[in-house]
Amino acid sequence: MSSPRTQITVNELNDEIVPRLDLVEKLINTTLASLIETTESVEERERREDQKRRFELMLLSIRMNVASVSRRHATVIRAAQNGDRTGGSLLQLDENEAIALDNARSLYDQVKAHAR
Repeated sequence: MSSPRTQITVNELNDEIVPRLDLVEKLINTTLASLIETTESVEERERREDQKRRFELMLLSIRMNVASVSRRHATVIRAAQNGDRTGGSLLQLDENEAIALDNARSLYDQVKAHAR
């Protein structure tokens, strides 16, 4: 397994990570809620509810780390959002942030593969 990237560009954060995270969250919530609602098996319902809780916990961790990156690099991010063309500026990630963003990418790939 490769180690998580310790840098990300402002554009990657704003244009890739955050929108994909929103999409994953929506898909997980709607799909699992539908499966929980429609299943007649108590065991299956419990398994899906547990799965939903685990995804929600993972998403919470990822969101908290995205917020951390956003707070620490607020000036650079705000400048990029205001038209500064240095949107390729690298943001340094701490270890937890790097792992969380790696998890976000992995989760997106898993959900995308499952949706096919």
